[in-house]
Amino acid sequence: MKLIETVATVDKYGRITLQTEMLDAAGLKPGDEVQVTLTVRQEESENLCPQLVISPNDRKTTAQMSGYHENDVDLTLPNTLLEAAEIPEGSDLEIICTAGAIVIMEAEILDNLPDELREFFEELGFDPGTVREVMREEGYFV
Repeated sequence: MKLIETVATVDKYGRITLQTEMLDAAGLKPGDEVQVTLTVRQEESENLCPQLVISPNDRKTTAQMSGYHENDVDLTLPNTLLEAAEIPEGSDLEIICTAGAIVIMEAEILDNLPDELREFFEELGFDPGTVREVMREEGYFV
């Protein structure tokens, strides 16, 4: 597998143009239809790490894991991968599946808070980053 990275600019119409070399390497040609998946954090004004996945178009965009129970599945990733992704060891992970790709990212721990508690912190003016850091350092039970 080859990883091709580039810098692209979102134009005034909200479009991103990819270099021809990238499209050629992916086997894409003008007129090809592709599935575009963008993963972003929910309920957060600043998305520090959105991920864009482009894959051949196919109507099935997510994978269902039959018989999946959160406590029954172990997933082990080498620490070097977590370090390269700047994901703290012991973090909860969010896994998103799409045709031809599996995206693993650090789960948003604020999603573990009941809505009422999250709203209470917002009303008090607590910065979400501070709440997140306290939850990471001190632990949390919900």
